[in-house]
Amino acid sequence: MDPVTFFVIAGTIATVTFSWANFLMNTKLKKEEDLDEAEQRILELMGRFKYVSNLRLEMLDKKIDEIKKVIREANEVYSTLTVKITDLMRLKEDFINVEEELNSNSKVSGKEKEVKEIVDHESFEDKNTEILDEDKEEDIETNIEKKILSLHDEGYTDVEIAKKLGVGVGEVQLMIGLFRRGR
Repeated sequence: MDPVTFFVIAGTIATVTFSWANFLMNTKLKKEEDLDEAEQRILELMGRFKYVSNLRLEMLDKKIDEIKKVIREANEVYSTLTVKITDLMRLKEDFINVEEELNSNSKVSGKEKEVKEIVDHESFEDKNTEILDEDKEEDIETNIEKKILSLHDEGYTDVEIAKKLGVGVGEVQLMIGLFRRGR
């Protein structure tokens, strides 16, 4: 082989080798660049997800606090209404007892007639409505609630508390249950 042919063949082989090596290097660099780009994109998406999820969690916490507040208010209203219903039941029983006493007596005085009229259904509802509107009732209810809770804290049973305060066992259990949840 003559030297010119050798140099041509060697040059061609060197050029092909250099081109192939250059191609492989560019492909490898491109893959690395693609990987870096993909990694940056993933990090960006993770940051966005973290921001959105934190925002949603904060909103959820606010909603939970609002729901707890509404439940607390509903429990307070429920306990107030329960006490008022119990008081009204006692009033109704008192009126019925007075009516029975009036019916059993043969002589009916003017005051007894007034009491009998109060027992009348429509008048009874009007009187109950007036009683519910009075602020004194709310003070009495608060005192009953405080007494129930303090006696419970002192170790009295539900039945003992009910007998001591002259209220129903169910009312005592309700008050204790409501305020136990609130604490």
